[in-house]
Amino acid sequence: MDIDNMWEKIKKGLKDGASLSMEKIEEYTKIGKLKIEELAAKRKIERNFIDVGERSFDLIESGKSNDIAGDLAVKKAIENVNMLRAELAEIDRKIHEIQEAAKKEKTDEDGEMTGL
Repeated sequence: MDIDNMWEKIKKGLKDGASLSMEKIEEYTKIGKLKIEELAAKRKIERNFIDVGERSFDLIESGKSNDIAGDLAVKKAIENVNMLRAELAEIDRKIHEIQEAAKKEKTDEDGEMTGL
């Protein structure tokens, strides 16, 4: 009987370990996808900054440096950057939310395991 009890404990430990591994994989996958979105948004911001710089240069070269702030292309790039910064903030919030949920879940599991 003692050996059966030991095998049950081993099986339970393996199942718990596999379950925990799957949860971690899922957490890291979600965070990884969000990090890719974050990187794409940052690249778009960089592209908009380059566009503003190029357009400003062209306006200055043509003697229209006073028109930079009112230029339609510059305004559109600024709108895009502001939109992308809001997107980055949302991505950051989602990442933080996933991490907090994982911490809470771990705390709940630790409480269960120790009988707290």
